[in-house]
Amino acid sequence: MINKSAAGFTRWTFVSLVASGLVLLAVILASELLLLPYALETVARVLYRAAFFIILPARGIVGMFIPQQGHHWPVEHLIISCLATPFLYWMGWHAGRYLWKRFRHRVGEVFERPLPTRPHELSRRQFLARSTAGVVGVAWSGIGGYASMVAPQRLEIAEYTMGVRDLPKAFEGLRIVQISDTHYGPYNSMPYLLDAAEKANALDGDLVFFTGDYTHHTPRSVDPGITMLDQFEARLGRVAVLGNHDHWEGVETCKAAFRRIDVPLIDNGRLFLTPDGIQSEPVPGESICLAGVGDLWEDDVRMDKALHGVPAGMPRLVLSHNPDVAEEMDGDHRVDIMFSGHTHGGQVQVPGLGPPIVPSRYGTKYRGGLCEGPHCPVVVSHGIGVAFMPVRLGVPPDIGLITLKRA
Repeated sequence: MINKSAAGFTRWTFVSLVASGLVLLAVILASELLLLPYALETVARVLYRAAFFIILPARGIVGMFIPQQGHHWPVEHLIISCLATPFLYWMGWHAGRYLWKRFRHRVGEVFERPLPTRPHELSRRQFLARSTAGVVGVAWSGIGGYASMVAPQRLEIAEYTMGVRDLPKAFEGLRIVQISDTHYGPYNSMPYLLDAAEKANALDGDLVFFTGDYTHHTPRSVDPGITMLDQFEARLGRVAVLGNHDHWEGVETCKAAFRRIDVPLIDNGRLFLTPDGIQSEPVPGESICLAGVGDLWEDDVRMDKALHGVPAGMPRLVLSHNPDVAEEMDGDHRVDIMFSGHTHGGQVQVPGLGPPIVPSRYGTKYRGGLCEGPHCPVVVSHGIGVAFMPVRLGVPPDIGLITLKRA
């Protein structure tokens, strides 16, 4: 019969592991289900990001048995992952100790040289091995902490000056603020997004373009995530298109939220910028067409519908959440500039290797910044928030500031 005490597993060990799992579960659910008031979200998101990576190994295992349903993880997946995590680490620790003892005589030939006279004194090789391990551990923890806790909040302004042919004189120097991928939800807190709105408003933009993905992970993010967009101000007006996450969390609910804040959605449609603001009909010779297309992944892309009947000599600015549309649109349609998001710049830039993941069919071509498509330039925002993992490294979040000049 196994002696549980000798094996290191006692009743108090069990209670401690279960209690640790419940703490992880409380931290995870508080952010995943948006259960806390906005004032507590900043602290909650910091704790959430730590807990996210702690339970990641268990989620990988549990995910083989309880996979995603659509684009969401079931609550039972989170519950089991959180409760299993402490037991997983406990077993890993004791398995590691057992293996170390079992093969210590082999490993010791490389890392340890026992001293015959002073057993408590480290040998030079032991000292170097343990010092190296300590430095690597501290450096890895520091990089991970910076990538998950600090870098995602270091919001920058990405500025571009772009020439547009046939630009009416009234719009020389027009300032467009581009806001993309705010992703309100468990990864991005409301205080952070409100701070982003303050920074954007300080740019004194004439227009605000919202280029998709305002929600994340739960339908509970839709109403607050879109309502907060009303904090972004513009002298002449604001327009928006939806992204794939907005479709995943409920497209009709998203559309209703945009109606409440009086921001027009121009998916597969268009409006016109005139000297008096955004209107449904152009003023001949004094207007810019503001067009948009549906999300490439979850909607129809109807550039023909968006630009139908627009005079050939009128400048056309097109919003498309996914920049891959630049490759797939018909070259017969004049587009002066396309504004996109979606890729987040890859979120992580590995020195010498580039981003491990860019959600684009065209590799890193539309990773971020000012990109050249086959028919028009494409301004691709890094986004304000994070999405597939709550980390950034070498790819700061950004607000776009695009100034137009006459070409």
